[in-house]
Amino acid sequence: MNLLQLLLQINLNVAVILLLISGAATIFGNTLFFEDNSDLYGPLANNMRLMMFYLCLIQIAAYSFYKLSNSPEALAALGIFLLLLIGSLEFYCSINQIEIDENYSKLFIYSGLSHLLYGGCAAMRHQEN
Repeated sequence: MNLLQLLLQINLNVAVILLLISGAATIFGNTLFFEDNSDLYGPLANNMRLMMFYLCLIQIAAYSFYKLSNSPEALAALGIFLLLLIGSLEFYCSINQIEIDENYSKLFIYSGLSHLLYGGCAAMRHQEN
């Protein structure tokens, strides 16, 4: 059980770092993680950049809250939010009739599942103690 806990912790930290780096890259218009889609980064560029900026702030707040209060439920809630964000992003793209890099969905699935698994397992362990 301790090995699983360690692996989930490492995976969570990788997901947090990946989300923050990819968010910062999107904010600054870097194509390190996502394709340079002229539709997305054209007139609607600030919408996506602002969303990624808020996502980075939410990530920092949830992780800080978890570390300071030892409340893994915050990470599980963020995981659910990230998974729901996939549907919201698809809806946003269909309304604005733009194509979006599928790497956004992959990032949100990986990060959301990482947060949900770690937060859920840690919350169950926390309740047992």
